[in-house]
Amino acid sequence: MILFISGGVSAHTIDTLFVKGPVDDYLSNYYTWFKDAKGTLTPSAAFDSLRAHKFKSEHGHKVFNRGFTNNSYWLAVYVKNDTTIRLPLLWSFYNNYLSFDLYEATEGKLPLTFHGTQSSLLPLSEREYPVRSTSFKVVLLPQQTKLLLVKVHTVNADNIYFPTDITTVQDYLQYETHYSFLLGRFLGYFTFALVFNILLWFALKNKLHLWHAAYVLSLIGFNINEFMFDTFIFPDWFYKLWAHLPKTLFLLLPVYLGINILQIFINQKQDFKTLYRLFRVYKIVTLIALAVITINAFALPFNNIFVKYSRVVAYFLAFTGIILIGVNVVAGIVKKHYYTIIYSISTIFLLFAFLDFLLNTLEVGQLFFIPPGNIIVAFTFEILALTVIFVFRYKKEKNDSILALNETFSIRTSWAREIIKIQELERERIARDLHDDVGATLSTLKLHLSNHPEKAKSKQEIADYQRSIDLISKITNDVRAISHDLLPPDFSQDGLFNALQNRVDEINYHGKIKFQLVTEGDEEKIDKVTTAILIYRIINELITNIIKHSDASEASVQLAVLINEIQIIIEDNGIGMTNVVNKAGIGLKNIASRVEFLNGEIHIDTNKKGSTFIISIPIDLKQATIADDYAS
Repeated sequence: MILFISGGVSAHTIDTLFVKGPVDDYLSNYYTWFKDAKGTLTPSAAFDSLRAHKFKSEHGHKVFNRGFTNNSYWLAVYVKNDTTIRLPLLWSFYNNYLSFDLYEATEGKLPLTFHGTQSSLLPLSEREYPVRSTSFKVVLLPQQTKLLLVKVHTVNADNIYFPTDITTVQDYLQYETHYSFLLGRFLGYFTFALVFNILLWFALKNKLHLWHAAYVLSLIGFNINEFMFDTFIFPDWFYKLWAHLPKTLFLLLPVYLGINILQIFINQKQDFKTLYRLFRVYKIVTLIALAVITINAFALPFNNIFVKYSRVVAYFLAFTGIILIGVNVVAGIVKKHYYTIIYSISTIFLLFAFLDFLLNTLEVGQLFFIPPGNIIVAFTFEILALTVIFVFRYKKEKNDSILALNETFSIRTSWAREIIKIQELERERIARDLHDDVGATLSTLKLHLSNHPEKAKSKQEIADYQRSIDLISKITNDVRAISHDLLPPDFSQDGLFNALQNRVDEINYHGKIKFQLVTEGDEEKIDKVTTAILIYRIINELITNIIKHSDASEASVQLAVLINEIQIIIEDNGIGMTNVVNKAGIGLKNIASRVEFLNGEIHIDTNKKGSTFIISIPIDLKQATIADDYAS
């Protein structure tokens, strides 16, 4: 009789959960727990331990957390239906990779009835109640009390950590509906970020966006696994395979991918060489660990000692990776490295969230909690921040590229001016040598031949002598013409239009082909240092080709300076270029190279009735202004 009374008292010293409707209180205020070190405790022995007050209480905790452990645990709670109606309840456990065996005793008395075994490793169709959490449906009659005794042990995990609650079915479904919409928004945002980064990679071909897309995809996998929405997303056959992948894989993979993003974004290889070598070793070890974990998940049983150690190693590798990222961020801030400081803004919250997750898993404690979860909120903030940062970085790099391109163009233009200046100086030297040396020598030779002896000569000798005088005269004229062509025109005084007019007048005075020159527009838009000289050389080369090869009687040269371009049109009424391509080939190549240098285009139309050359050269007003300043 004394034993019966003591047993009844011990049962009622435990707080009973009175259920009238939705339960808002922490379940830890009502359940007690007991450690089963060997995992061999029978339900009856667990019940005896409960009656002997060996179960411990744990008030004010939302989560049952025993950290890394190989032990099993028993939880016991007395639940009473404090209504006058039949009340269906759900006892739910929110974690993957754990298995739960439920026993119940009406009014807290023996016998214990085995309710069943449930695990989130089971697909939705094989669960007692088809919801995302591992849930047992318990029905209480009006004013009925039941003792619920559950055994918890790990399956594909090495730590025991789970929120748990008991509430009515209706309240549970209402909460799950709200929670699903909330998580759906986050997952929808992640999916949008995934697609956005894939499109950016296709558009920009920047591997940073490809790594970021892979990172976001790993975050989607992590979160649907962490919040157990994978059972709704995947069909049963795929879910059974998916459930083999341990949580450590979903934790370590984002850390590895995040490190790759960090390295590319801050240019770690160039700016943090020592850390880069350290990160390289870490990445190799992490890749090996990821491969081993994945292979083990399908090749070995969950409780294999090798599998267990690999999972534990993965936890510590993830923790080490976060520390390395933090060290790099601190080093970059100390170094005042611009991109590292920007990156730290996006990742600081995530570092703390991961640190909190690991500390909580290791049963050290929790730093903070933001619903629906620290990590998913931190991921959302990080993805948003990184996306904005990537866009601004792309804009900055684009602007830097434009500035670099403009600087390169300016240097190229400056070098071109120097080259042209050197060429013109060399032309001038050659022209003066021809005029002063060769020309003078030919004139002396002609004068010497003119002073021939006054003795009688045959008609043939006189003819040969006259031919020699004529050849010397022709050579002298050719040398004079070549020297004049080689001399650089002085555009600073006369301008391009006047220089061309002088050239045409000279040709019309001495030549057989009559040229007409038409100029139009403001020649001040043309760079006198570079562009004007090249245009003069282009037109002069075409005129020379016409004189030598066209057999024309008339030709026209039109030069128009328009708003955005310079247009040159040269026409003749000769025999065309079909039969003289080889003769004029070098000249045309020179013309084409000069036009290409000026970023222009040349079009040639030729037939037996003549040829037409149309050349368009864009005007760079900025470069023209710089050139004028340079010239002055």
